[in-house]
Amino acid sequence: MTFASAAVILAVMASGVVAGTTVGVSVAGAAEHASKAAFCGANDSIDRAGANVTSNAGFLVVLKKHTHDLAVLKENAPAGALGQTVDATVTAAEAAISSNNANELNNIPDSGSIDTYCGVDGNGLPLPAYFGKGTATPFCSTFVAVYQSAQSATNKAGVLAALTAHQAQVEQLASALSSLPKSIKAKATAAVDNAQKAIATNNPSAIGGGNGGGPASYVALYCGQNQ
Repeated sequence: MTFASAAVILAVMASGVVAGTTVGVSVAGAAEHASKAAFCGANDSIDRAGANVTSNAGFLVVLKKHTHDLAVLKENAPAGALGQTVDATVTAAEAAISSNNANELNNIPDSGSIDTYCGVDGNGLPLPAYFGKGTATPFCSTFVAVYQSAQSATNKAGVLAALTAHQAQVEQLASALSSLPKSIKAKATAAVDNAQKAIATNNPSAIGGGNGGGPASYVALYCGQNQ
């Protein structure tokens, strides 16, 4: 369940969760009767509905139409840390719906782990075979630092500022492109090129846009970041 705004993938949740009324089921109680198929089906429904949304307001509209899926998520949440993430996500989303305040969605925790549990990315698409393959590489160590900094921004200007602050790391990434496997090299090259162009021209538009569909999002998956 992931949500994106402008060129940044906001940590709004891999797809969203919220119900018109509070779902009165504890995480512990739900885990006893949890169905992964039901849980992931609901997650997929929300992911796909929000795949092309690019604002909190738009995502809130999606969530209001998927209150049943939100209930299913909470009722079938697995035990442990993931269940706690689901509970926190649903709770924050419920607050947004009940107050009709899209800004409440900013309180949703990073819940990429929910999508990973279901084997999908934030748009509900199956995770690629290369997911997490580069986690331990020097390239990904550098990439993740830059990517997470950009993630914290709320608009393209903020992303550009983050990239500019990490210009040295962006250049390191450019020099390491030749070391990447064929499965991700083209996407990584495009992501780095976009960053370099944006920095050189001081133009946020060079970064690109979309709801997590830019080349950097594919590289993030290679580096084990499912946002």
